[in-house]
Amino acid sequence: MKKLILIPLFIVLISCVGSDTEFLPQTISESKSKNLFIKEYKPTENKVTMNQGDYEIVEAFTTFKLNSKNDQTINKNFFAFSVRIKNLKTGKAGLSVEDSDHSQFLNFYCDFCGGINNDNVVLYYDDISKRESLDSIKIGFKDGNKNEKVVYFVQKR
Repeated sequence: MKKLILIPLFIVLISCVGSDTEFLPQTISESKSKNLFIKEYKPTENKVTMNQGDYEIVEAFTTFKLNSKNDQTINKNFFAFSVRIKNLKTGKAGLSVEDSDHSQFLNFYCDFCGGINNDNVVLYYDDISKRESLDSIKIGFKDGNKNEKVVYFVQKR
């Protein structure tokens, strides 16, 4: 009998979780079209290696996100630095499957502040006061031998 009660509850929970989640914009143009765009950044290196994969840094920017799909208010308690990358071998956005364990191949120079969001490399900021003063950001990209190339992202003026 308990199983019969748990099954419908589980189905309801699964259908509700994430249904109203709003994700970060994928591109500068998407960020601008939703009035979420803050600043654009230029990398000191355009090509990086993560594990065995070679990638191109397509664009880098800071952005807000909306509260939710149902609440289209801009969440100004948080912002993110987003780096759009493209796999040079496949031409597709984001990391390839063999490079997907980003924790081994990305150094965000902070604890629990970065990760992968959709196909972008992202750093999260909850100190909103940094939004205007954030002139440069560094991220380390490591190849399969753990050799790290540090890329600085400098705010475009």
